[in-house]
Amino acid sequence: MKKLRMLLPIGAVIGMLAVGTAFPAMAAVVDTDMAKFVRGTTINAVDVSKQTATQAKGYLEGYFNEHYEIKIQDADGNLETLKGTDVGYHLDVTGSVDDILKEQNDAGRKTGPGSDQSYTVTVKATVDDEKLAAALANLHCVTAATPTSNAYISAYEEGKPFTIVPEVQGNELDMDKLKAAVKDALLNQKKQIKLTDHDCYKKVTVKSDDAALVQLCATLNAYKDIKITYDFGSKKETLDGMELAKWVTGTNGNEIQVDREKAAAYVKSLADKYDTYGNHKYKTTSGRDVVVYGKYGWKINQAAETDALVAAVKACQTTEREPIYESRGATHDGYDFGQTYIEVDLATQHLYFYKDGKVIIDSPFVSGNVSKNYTTPPGLFELYYKQTDRVLKGEDYATPVKYWMPFNGGIGLHDANWRSKFGGTIYQTNGSHGCINLPPKVAAQVYENAYKGIPIICCN
Repeated sequence: MKKLRMLLPIGAVIGMLAVGTAFPAMAAVVDTDMAKFVRGTTINAVDVSKQTATQAKGYLEGYFNEHYEIKIQDADGNLETLKGTDVGYHLDVTGSVDDILKEQNDAGRKTGPGSDQSYTVTVKATVDDEKLAAALANLHCVTAATPTSNAYISAYEEGKPFTIVPEVQGNELDMDKLKAAVKDALLNQKKQIKLTDHDCYKKVTVKSDDAALVQLCATLNAYKDIKITYDFGSKKETLDGMELAKWVTGTNGNEIQVDREKAAAYVKSLADKYDTYGNHKYKTTSGRDVVVYGKYGWKINQAAETDALVAAVKACQTTEREPIYESRGATHDGYDFGQTYIEVDLATQHLYFYKDGKVIIDSPFVSGNVSKNYTTPPGLFELYYKQTDRVLKGEDYATPVKYWMPFNGGIGLHDANWRSKFGGTIYQTNGSHGCINLPPKVAAQVYENAYKGIPIICCN
């Protein structure tokens, strides 16, 4: 009896073989070694297949601390590699690798196609900022970059107008942004970073058609050759066009607009430097250095002068001027009260009349009685006026004098024909009511040479 054979078409046999070989490849396989991770397991994108939790933790730290690197892609698609060891990269696994293995075991330990065995563990990574900055500075995309620059106004050249130099959009990197982006990628264990995704390139922010730049260029061309000069005796202060142009904020119709605060600040700087009103340093004829206060000296009227300066800037013309003063001295050179004045030295009880810097009168005097609290006060004053044949009156006296020259309220210079002696210590117990008593002949000389407004400096 023959065995009955069932013949199948060749195509069917081949199909069964194909299906039979395909199934094992597509089916997930269960790995039963629960002490180790299954094949295809990655933690933080690092393959830890067939390793225990302890081994995997050590392998992760070893890999990142010794072999980690990141690729940096520039705008042109070029790649450069930055090694972790070059930037002081260090990583510690702070999360639990054991928990990941347990999670894998609880899920059935399946491996193969269709089985995702990628995990993430918490880590703490650090880089050396100085080493990172140095490494980035040596990248080809940094050293070979074309600089990016805003449009700007050309430098001043005598005889040439200012012009606008056009902007250049290069491929220069913003090093702060580059460092921040790469550092963030390193700390998150990225394998590659595209600089265009992180806005790392410098951008032009001022173009040649920028309205403010165009206006500034026009202003500089209008102001570049003008000067405003202030006179302070032998000294001068000059505002050049380059500085004045910075004060111009725009135009209102045909009128130039000026930043008044900048003008006011400049006027204040002049006042700080040249005002002398108030305290005055003086070296007495006897050689003492003293400071006396007086409502005398140079004092700029800052509000009025600021208005005047703003007007001068708007006029856009070279000019030389003197500030507007609310108080004036005699000169800016040397003592502000000049070289013609009267020194009343209360300490030595001596008067010196200076004319053009030379002493023309030199005499002792008697000042206010100290014992009766009539002490003559120090200070810098000006002669109110001069008068002859005046009767000086007080609560307990009426004294006629030939020459009267008041300078501080009721205090003045005058002759004292009732005295036979002057100078020394007379004033301490037998002084005046505060006036400066002079020998009659000296009083006549002082009267002849003095004039309204002559400075009188009384010093201790």
